[in-house]
Amino acid sequence: MYEYITIERSYASGGHEIATALSKKLSYRLYDHNVLVETCKRLNMPYNMISQMDEQVPVKTPFKVPGNKYLPLEEQIFNTEREIITDAAKEPGCIFIGRCASEILKDRKCLKVFITADTSFRRDRAINVEKAAPENVDSIMHKFDVRRDKYFTTHANAKWGTPEYFDLVLNSGALGIDTCVDILVTACKG
Repeated sequence: MYEYITIERSYASGGHEIATALSKKLSYRLYDHNVLVETCKRLNMPYNMISQMDEQVPVKTPFKVPGNKYLPLEEQIFNTEREIITDAAKEPGCIFIGRCASEILKDRKCLKVFITADTSFRRDRAINVEKAAPENVDSIMHKFDVRRDKYFTTHANAKWGTPEYFDLVLNSGALGIDTCVDILVTACKG
């Protein structure tokens, strides 16, 4: 049985919904935005500032956070999130969404999952679930996917979304959210 599940996902593919349902079925703790909230506390910085820089690659200009060396703020955020994920993983039964958790936990018994879907499915979810403006939906999807790709590729020894790195790559548009959850329950227990 896998003690940890990490989920990377294309924007609006339903990854968060899948992770939430999976955590309920398996009684696993879910780590997503709560990692960001804890990062704000540990860095003693406002949520709106940290959330804008979450899952981004470092810029050249370092930003000093009290008690830390001069590191780009994005790198300080990553280091803090890595600590939070590592601390959370001291007890098994966790699902982590994004933040390169698959790379951070690569030395543990971890099921690494990538959730994606075709453009029309994602476009529909972006508009109806994420409440993206229809006239901007394609640029929003592209922006988030590029951001996640750069972040993952910077911090992991792999390319974002490649089946060579992930144990499972699921197409939520073709399979449906519930089927993806069922597959992950079976895979986790297997």
